[in-house]
Order: sequence, then C-alpha cells, then structure tokens
Amino acid sequence: MEELKYSQIEILQLINQYNNTDRKVIKSNLKRILTTHNIKPKQIISLGYSSANTYAWLSPATNNIPLINQSLEMAVAFNFDVQEFIV
Repeated sequence: MEELKYSQIEILQLINQYNNTDRKVIKSNLKRILTTHNIKPKQIISLGYSSANTYAWLSPATNNIPLINQSLEMAVAFNFDVQEFIV
C-alpha cells in the first residue's frame, strides 16, 4: 500500500469528520475492516488496548467506538487508510 501523508489541514478535517460520524457507522466499519483485512481482536489488543475496550468496540450491545487516535494507530499498524472508518 502506498504511504499516506496528510497535511495539518487534512488531519483537522479528518478529526472533525470522524467526530461527526455516527457511532453506528464507525462500529460497522470497524467490523468490516477487521473482516476485509483479516485482523483479529487479539491483534488489536496486542497494540496495548484492553480486551474489554476492544470487545466493547465490536459489541452491538454498547455504543463504544475507538477514539480517532486509536483508529489511526490501528490503520498504521495494519496498513489501511483510517478513512475506512468513516466512509
């Protein structure tokens, strides 16, 4: 995958768009990303996130989602575009 670089303006726009995206959309996209990129919850946990948080992000019973910086860290670690969370 091509290396992605963002300007400060683009980063701010991304943060604002992420924060204004419905939580259900982000949660649904997270599940799709895990399937598409063959990422297992234990791999997310290995980035230093608690298993409780990781599974809450995936559970339909909660409204929890990763924060933008957590989503960005996953995108970098697993080599996909963070915008996949919000499209």
